[in-house]
Amino acid sequence: MTQDMGWGPGAQGGPPGPPPGWGPGWGPGWGGAWMPPPPKPGVIPLRPLNLGDILGGSFAALGRHWKQLIGMALVAYGIAALVLGGAAAIAVASVHDHFDPVFNPDYDVNPARSDVEPLVIAGAIVVVVAIALWLLSMALMYSAVPAVLQDAVLGRRSTFGAVWRTSWSRFPAVLGTLAIQMGAMLAAMLLFIGLLVTTVLASSGAGHDAPPAALLVLFAVGFLALIPVGIWLWVRYGFAPAAAVLENQGPVEALRRSGRLVKDAWWRTCGILMLVGMISGVMGYFIQLPFTYGGVFAAMPLALSDDSHGAKAAAVVIMVVLYLIGMVISQFLSTTLPQLGAGLLYIDQRIRREDLAPALATAAGVPPVPAGPAGTR
Repeated sequence: MTQDMGWGPGAQGGPPGPPPGWGPGWGPGWGGAWMPPPPKPGVIPLRPLNLGDILGGSFAALGRHWKQLIGMALVAYGIAALVLGGAAAIAVASVHDHFDPVFNPDYDVNPARSDVEPLVIAGAIVVVVAIALWLLSMALMYSAVPAVLQDAVLGRRSTFGAVWRTSWSRFPAVLGTLAIQMGAMLAAMLLFIGLLVTTVLASSGAGHDAPPAALLVLFAVGFLALIPVGIWLWVRYGFAPAAAVLENQGPVEALRRSGRLVKDAWWRTCGILMLVGMISGVMGYFIQLPFTYGGVFAAMPLALSDDSHGAKAAAVVIMVVLYLIGMVISQFLSTTLPQLGAGLLYIDQRIRREDLAPALATAAGVPPVPAGPAGTR
C-alpha cells in the first residue's frame, strides 16, 4: 500500500492519530492504523530486526550476561590449556634426548634420521591434540552463547549453572555440526592437495623436470575457488549452533535448518556476520595491543638491569602473562560477539518467516506482538 510521505498523525485522509495521552512510541502499523510499538522484554524488540537492533542486541547481551559467558570461557579454554600443556610436557619428556642431536649438531654434521623422526611425530601429535581441543572448546562456547541469548531476548536472568546445564546437554549436537563442516572443508582440501601431488609425481615419472605451467595455474585457480566455497558454507550453516541448542536439533538437521533459514537471505546474512566479525576482531586487536606492549615495557627494566638469569626469566614471565591475558580477552570477544550476532540473525529470520514474535512475547509474559504480513523479509 503506497502511503503519502507527507501524512502525519491526524492529517486529513491519513491514518488516525494515537489515542490521547499516548507517548511518542506509537506509529503507523501494518494496516495503516496506529498501534503501540512492539514489546522489548530483553535486548531486542520483538519484531523483524535491522542492523542496529542486531549490533545493539549483541553488545547488550554481552554486557548483561558477561559473567556467565566468561565463566564458560574459563571452563572451556582453561581445561583445553591444561590438557594441551600436559600433552606438550609429555611429548617433550618423551623425546628430550633427541633435542641436542637435532638442534645442536656438531659442525657440518646433519642430524640423524633416528633423532629427527621422534621429534616430528611428537610435534604432529601435539598439533592434533591442539586442533581437537580447539574444536571442543569452540563447540562448548557455541553451545553457551545461544543458551545465554535465549534468556537475554526474553529479559530473564540467567545463572552460570543453568547455562552450563543447557550448554552441556546440547554440546554433542553442536560439536557434530562443527565437525561436519570442518570435515567437509578438510576433505576438499585433502582432495585438492592429493590431485596436485599426483600430478607432480606423474609429470616427474614421465621425464619432465616440472609440471606444465598451465596445469599449475589451473590448480592455483582451483585453490582460490575454495575460498568463496568456504565462505558460502560458513554463511549457509552459520545458524546451525543456534538451531541445535534452541530447537534441540541433531547435527544434520541443525545444518539443514540453517540452510533453510539462510535461503533467499544469504547476502544480508553474510554482510552482517562479516561486519560483526570485523568489529569483534578490531576490538580484540586494540584490547590485546596494550597488554602486549605493556608487557614489553614492564619487562624491559628487568631484562636490562643485569645479566642474571633470574631477572631475564622474570621479564619473560611478565611478557608471557600479560600477552596471554590480552589474548584470552581477545579470543573471548572474537568467539562470543559473532555468535551473539548469528543468534540474533537466526531469531530475526524466524520472526520474519515463521512469525516467532508472538511466541516470544508469550514466553516473556508481555502483550502479544501485532502480526505483520507473512513472509516479511
